[in-house]
Amino acid sequence: MKILENKTELQEFLKVIPQKGKKIGLIPTMGVIHQGHLSLIKTCQQLGYFSLVTIFVNPTQFNDFNDFDMYPRNIDKDKKSLESVNTDLLFFPATKDLYPGGIKSEKTVFEYRNILCDISRPGHFDGVTTVVNSLFDLIKPDHVFFGEKDFQQLKIIQKMLEINKSSIIMHPCPSIRMSNGISYSSRYKKFSISEEKIFNNVANTLMRSISDLRKNFNIKIIKDLKKKLIEGGLKKIDYIQIKNEINLLPTFEKNNSRLFVAFYIGKIRIIDNFILY
Repeated sequence: MKILENKTELQEFLKVIPQKGKKIGLIPTMGVIHQGHLSLIKTCQQLGYFSLVTIFVNPTQFNDFNDFDMYPRNIDKDKKSLESVNTDLLFFPATKDLYPGGIKSEKTVFEYRNILCDISRPGHFDGVTTVVNSLFDLIKPDHVFFGEKDFQQLKIIQKMLEINKSSIIMHPCPSIRMSNGISYSSRYKKFSISEEKIFNNVANTLMRSISDLRKNFNIKIIKDLKKKLIEGGLKKIDYIQIKNEINLLPTFEKNNSRLFVAFYIGKIRIIDNFILY
């Protein structure tokens, strides 16, 4: 695995890849590599593309600077994880590479907004689209890979590519889930023992309700679920909503529906979505 930290070296290195008949597949991450990230890399490799992983903890997508400081980081372990799946290149962008005009974000996508995470995390998606667009400009990938766990983010980046008339091909990849049914996340390493117990209890409650919804698409199950989650130890729920996965509008039909959830255990925010059809 090649490791680069210099923008100029990266661009020189990438000039050779097309000459070898390879397409560049980008997997942007904020580090603390888990099974979800590794599945994106494997998908990229299975399609025959050059796998380029970036690690950059993006300051503009954090509403709370304390949250940015608290975000887990483990570079040595990340390198070993990426080497284990034969990643072709790991690049660490510098802040000045992605924010040459200073650390600020710009709102460029107006669809799929004012719902779900955009309500509870104002400005978050502006930070995401700004940094991803900078990565695209810097690396000029042919393909990019994102997981479906952050489904609203995925839709917004797809829209950004459409607005920019970009030739980059987006590959949405299914969530990789832990044994309790919840998608992997870097943040879960921060759980205390008691929080992890609440997390698993909440997961069990969620899985039962999702199973019920798939059998009987009844909105009453959602109301009951909120009550059960609060009884199970949740102090704050941002949302539990069923949306159409195509347009992210509320739906009362099972076709193309997903259950979207966001809640807190301690200071850790959990988001996920589940196919109901």
